[in-house]
Amino acid sequence: MASRRNTKERILDIAEDLFAQQGFGATSVSEIALQVGISSPGIYKHFNNKLDIYEQVCQRLFAPLADATRGLAADADFADTRQQIHQVMSLLANKPNTARIVQHATLARDETLDLLSDRWYRKFFSTISDPASNPDKEWINVPTAMAFHCMILGYVTLAPLHKAIFGVDPLHPDQLEAQLQFQQDMVDGLSSLVQRQAPQK
Repeated sequence: MASRRNTKERILDIAEDLFAQQGFGATSVSEIALQVGISSPGIYKHFNNKLDIYEQVCQRLFAPLADATRGLAADADFADTRQQIHQVMSLLANKPNTARIVQHATLARDETLDLLSDRWYRKFFSTISDPASNPDKEWINVPTAMAFHCMILGYVTLAPLHKAIFGVDPLHPDQLEAQLQFQQDMVDGLSSLVQRQAPQK
């Protein structure tokens, strides 16, 4: 039983790397099997098809992010948000394949994009405020969510390019901490701006 479980995890590990490197469409079951060291039919002892493999890879990668963002609410204060940004950045830095898989799905616009948006991203952004019904807590809105998402995901996705340009590893703990501090400073600045613009009661 342990050997079967280990083989399944090995398949997921290899598939994750291949999906992150070349995307879902360019990755075949036979290629995954070859790198695992089993026959292609052996894959189907553990998974129904390639999309099933992809779904389980995403489950491993995105479930921790879902846990990290579950507590975010439209009435959350900025201290909570700052902590969640820190946690999400740390998770993505430790699992950079997450950002790469999102990038491939976004460019492909295939069933993987539907899977990511429907199963995972709608959860992540489900607490965005509706300013019409919650005017006092409109800072968590669509433009803000898109901006922070691009900034956080882009930082991880572009890490290899920035390493080549600047000669430093953006995912090194020191660089990551500096980026996290920058994110926190932005949240603090946004907080101050919202407070200044809020009507006096």
